[in-house]
Amino acid sequence: MGWKGLLFLAAIVFVILGIGCLSIERILLSKKRSIAILNCHSIARSLSDFKTEFGDYPCPETRELLVKRGIKKVPAGTDANSYLAQLIVTKMIDSETNFYCEIGKGYHRPDDRTSTLNEILAPGENIYAYVMAQDNRPLTQVKNASPLVIAPIMSGGSNPTFDREPLDRYFVYGAVDGSTRSGRIGTFGEAKSKGRNHLFQSGKDSLFGDQIPDVKIPTRKY
Repeated sequence: MGWKGLLFLAAIVFVILGIGCLSIERILLSKKRSIAILNCHSIARSLSDFKTEFGDYPCPETRELLVKRGIKKVPAGTDANSYLAQLIVTKMIDSETNFYCEIGKGYHRPDDRTSTLNEILAPGENIYAYVMAQDNRPLTQVKNASPLVIAPIMSGGSNPTFDREPLDRYFVYGAVDGSTRSGRIGTFGEAKSKGRNHLFQSGKDSLFGDQIPDVKIPTRKY
């Protein structure tokens, strides 16, 4: 075989390798999204159970209630980790691993150490943002499809933005009814929603009624 034939074979090999690498990458991304969805389902169901048990979704008032009931190790922060930690200290969720999916820098696999306040959902052990109303109030005006926890996020507040890379331009969220949903992330990091400008739009067709959502971001560890 001449050198032209060898070049041709080499080109074919590179093409096959390239296709193989893309396929592997797609499989890994699909696996990550599946894990993120399963965790969303678990957290959303636990939040529903928490509200039934304590009267509201996690908020400063439920923290005070837990302390009065004798649960002393309840984080008092206003980030997603601190609020979602209330699910752990009340045994609504058994393991910190339910809050994790490998999505990149700043996050690491939880160690399930919860003996001190600083260890319960420590920075980097949770990837999910937690959706509240303004002034650290829990959501009250909701629909079945209203998001409670959502990932992968970049910035929070009333108009949050999302990271397009970790889940192949998809976001996932756990809803009020305990279901799990997913959608595409737009060019500017917005969470797209059918029939709306974006998932967190206010006014007509808002998933939050007259409330303005306030998305609490998870704390990372660098």
